[in-house]
Amino acid sequence: MNTILVILGVLAVGAAVYFYFYKTGKINDRDGDYIPDEVEDTIDDVKETAAEVKRRAKAVKAELKDVIEEVSDVASAFQGKVTKTKLRQLTKKQLFAHSEKEFGKKFESNITKSSLINQVYSLHHNK
Repeated sequence: MNTILVILGVLAVGAAVYFYFYKTGKINDRDGDYIPDEVEDTIDDVKETAAEVKRRAKAVKAELKDVIEEVSDVASAFQGKVTKTKLRQLTKKQLFAHSEKEFGKKFESNITKSSLINQVYSLHHNK
């Protein structure tokens, strides 16, 4: 019984302090729902941040799927001996990525695909 009275007493003191600060204007409450504006604003900020994180996570997931797909394409293209035919199956972007990863060599972005294929092919055979 004493425990319940102590708990009720603490709650009553807490409520009295809250209402004192509310009535004196130290706690702002624009909409009159007895929830401080700072708490409401913080909750809104957390909701916005959570939505942004969720949106970014979906974008990262989609990009990871693309990366995995590209890596598997490159890996399957180079099974066995590297030939110009296998190199022609790759896109220009994949050829740039492969030459940079395998040989640390970057090519100009305005190079034609056929020249890029020849350059990568020569890199493979000069290994």
